[in-house]
Amino acid sequence: MNHLKDLLKRLLHIEDTPERTALAFSLGIFLGFSPFLGFHTLTGLAIAFLFKLNRVAMLLGVWLNTPWWLVPYYTVATWLGMWVIRFRINGATLKEIFRLGKDQGFISSDFWIRVSSQWGFLLSFMIGSLILAALLSFVAYPLSLKWIRFYRARRGVAVPSALSNSKSQIPNLK
Repeated sequence: MNHLKDLLKRLLHIEDTPERTALAFSLGIFLGFSPFLGFHTLTGLAIAFLFKLNRVAMLLGVWLNTPWWLVPYYTVATWLGMWVIRFRINGATLKEIFRLGKDQGFISSDFWIRVSSQWGFLLSFMIGSLILAALLSFVAYPLSLKWIRFYRARRGVAVPSALSNSKSQIPNLK
């Protein structure tokens, strides 16, 4: 728990604008809840380095999708995807898929081979996960921005604004 507190403190006391910090966090949320299991952290770090975003904020967003959330979240996401593309799967196949996941793990190769043999099911998983990840990300940005601004104002931390940063980069044309 102290590790999480330390990460949170570093997130809130950086020399970056609240807008860029909230953007990094919301992108991390999107990546963390995307269907690309196993690549969340690496993708988040690569994007953070590429676009010079806050790595701590990005990773904090990515890591919010903990093992406790995986099965419930991806179950809801898959059902949403099935509803969107109007895919139906028979009960025996679905039971077999979940039995494999439960017995061998939801990241085992046998589980994913069985899932991928059901293209409609896999497509439902992908589409549903992307939709929910986007929704979570769009909700995360304004909430985290408001919270970061509130926290920094309350603690008396100087809050650089996006406007002041952009002014300093505009050359004087006089």
